[in-house]
Amino acid sequence: MPTAISPRRGLISRPFFELCTDSMDPPDVTLTIVMDIHELFARLDRHCGSFPEDLLAEVTARREEVIPRFLEILEDIDRNPEPWLADDKRMIHVYALYLLALFRETRAYPLLVRIFSRPDEFPFDLAGDVVTQDLGRILASVSDGDVSGMRALIENEQANEYVRSVAMDGMVSLVTMEQRTRDEVMAYFLQLFRKMERKPGAQWDGLANVCADLWPQEAIAELGRAYDDGLVDPGSIDWEDIEHALALGQQRAMQSRNYRDPLITDVRKSMGWMQCFQDAEREYEWEGDSEEDLQLGSLSNGYTAVTVRRTTPKVGRNEPCPCGSGKKFKKCCGAH
Repeated sequence: MPTAISPRRGLISRPFFELCTDSMDPPDVTLTIVMDIHELFARLDRHCGSFPEDLLAEVTARREEVIPRFLEILEDIDRNPEPWLADDKRMIHVYALYLLALFRETRAYPLLVRIFSRPDEFPFDLAGDVVTQDLGRILASVSDGDVSGMRALIENEQANEYVRSVAMDGMVSLVTMEQRTRDEVMAYFLQLFRKMERKPGAQWDGLANVCADLWPQEAIAELGRAYDDGLVDPGSIDWEDIEHALALGQQRAMQSRNYRDPLITDVRKSMGWMQCFQDAEREYEWEGDSEEDLQLGSLSNGYTAVTVRRTTPKVGRNEPCPCGSGKKFKKCCGAH
């Protein structure tokens, strides 16, 4: 998972390269060697190091070739997820999420909805903190403005509560991109106050947050009842935040949300929060390229796993933020 893997720099050289002939050969002859697609995916799955710029540059250049293979990965997860859960060192499916979003591949949308509809901790076992960080933006990126899949996740009482919450974020992303209007999405959110089971959880925290994002005027009475009934965690968003959003007015309230791109537009930027890449950069700069923490093992389909020792404790998404703010980690330092 993105929070558990700490890749290292320097496993391979540039994957896309040209071998130019020496002076004995005709000057206009150039031999271009293209990496086999299986090799490309295998290297991306086991990449050790800083962010794999060269590998992703090649994947992007071969967009039409790789899209069907990324879709096959999602189909395999949907059909038989157990092998993917059994090996938490794999990353190819995480890249598939971001790249299919980057490519605006609508065929990924129903697959993602089915995969992330699974209950309990399955979404986090599969994709780690990608769920809370970016799943909403990924869903919006592959939806082409269609909210039906996100609505199905939101209204699924068996789905993971955080998945339901980020699906609401995805709908707000579509408003930001003017693929949906603010009024129609807010009208839907108002319905949720009556539709959702009145049981505290991240889905209620998410509903309060997205209403604040879109300016909560129409929802203020329903929000008041939700807070009175203890459905919304003040550590996620307190009543003062609701009042502040209301006082801003619609335009300013909606503008205040735009601290991140509403869709996936830059894979490196979108995945930059992952501790593995940050650790890799720091280790390379200060410690060099020691391999002593790496263990190579076999993966299914011929891939190779990389196991790296964690040096700092992981903070749970629902735990208090270690900065001392009093908020949950996912809503404080873990959101940056």
